[in-house]
Order: sequence, then structure tokens, then C-alpha cells
Amino acid sequence: MNFTKSILLTVTYSVVLLAPAMAVADDPDSATFQADKDRQIANVLEKVQIAQKNLSCVQAAQDHAALKVCEDTFKQDYDVSETKVKAQTTDKKAPQGAKNKEKQ
Repeated sequence: MNFTKSILLTVTYSVVLLAPAMAVADDPDSATFQADKDRQIANVLEKVQIAQKNLSCVQAAQDHAALKVCEDTFKQDYDVSETKVKAQTTDKKAPQGAKNKEKQ
């Protein structure tokens, strides 16, 4: 298995394994559990899609320049995804009053 595949598998498995723990640790309230679970599933599926896209790109690469493009695209896509997840987490942790002020 090449290095890129190893990294992708490690990242994917880490996200999958940590997602349920993060959801339970962040909000013990059972009323919001399903919403948290759905959000976590969407985040994991997005990361899997990014990894699959990168895998396809790497498999199709014919030279080092193409591999570099795959790597750059993967990093950019992954960073966008992580930024979105952090924004969701920050929004979730904001006090209810702060959320209401933002909507106004």
C-alpha cells in the first residue's frame, strides 16, 4: 500500500472512530442527539468523498506533476471541509443568546 493510501485510510478511520465519541461528549442532551448524529454522519461522508476523489486522482496520475495536483487538491478540499466542521462546532457551542443576535 502506498503512502497516500495509508494516510487516507488513517484519516478516514480516525474520523469514523472519533465522530461518535465527540457527539456524545459535546452534548449529553438526548433531545439533540439525532441532530448531532446526522451532522457527524454528513461530516464523515464528506471526508470519505474527498478521500475517494483523491484516490481516483492518484490512480489516474501519470507523472509526479499530476500527483502534486492531486495532493494540492486534496489538501484544499480537506481544509474547506475542516473549516466547515469547525464553524459548525463553534456555532453549536455559542450561547443561545449569541445565536439569536447573529440571526437578527
